[in-house]
Amino acid sequence: MKKLHLYIFTLVLLLSTALVGFAQGGRPALQRRENAAARRAPNAGMRVKAIKRGFIAQRLAINQEQSQKFWPVYEQYQLELEGIQAARRANNTTTSPSPDQFSRNLEYKQKIIELQKHYYDEFTKILTPEKASQVFKSEDEFNAQLLLRLKEGGAKPIEQQPSDN
Repeated sequence: MKKLHLYIFTLVLLLSTALVGFAQGGRPALQRRENAAARRAPNAGMRVKAIKRGFIAQRLAINQEQSQKFWPVYEQYQLELEGIQAARRANNTTTSPSPDQFSRNLEYKQKIIELQKHYYDEFTKILTPEKASQVFKSEDEFNAQLLLRLKEGGAKPIEQQPSDN
């Protein structure tokens, strides 16, 4: 009988120790991967922006004088665009869609269109109208290539050859 009590006590002790170990848990695998990726590439956003800038510069084939005028205007455009996109993402993160959410989403899309129209006018003060419209086309091409690269696991570099107009 004493051996049985000792056996049960040992079994309960081992089980409780195991349960305490499982209770510690840790972070889910997805969070661990995200944090590891952030540690490996803390400036990934900056690198993508630099690659995007090089991609657009190559597509536009702008000279030094145009470049000095163009990039500050483009950076301002990007800041305003990112603000609208952040507000749009925040609007779309609610769990239950509503008609109000849909109409706000349309308003954000309209703001983006108006912003692009405004900055097209600003870009044409610096560049030819063809090159000014090429800014937006180049952004779309870059984003499409970036998305494709991410889907494929990042194996291919983003192409920077001039496109056919």
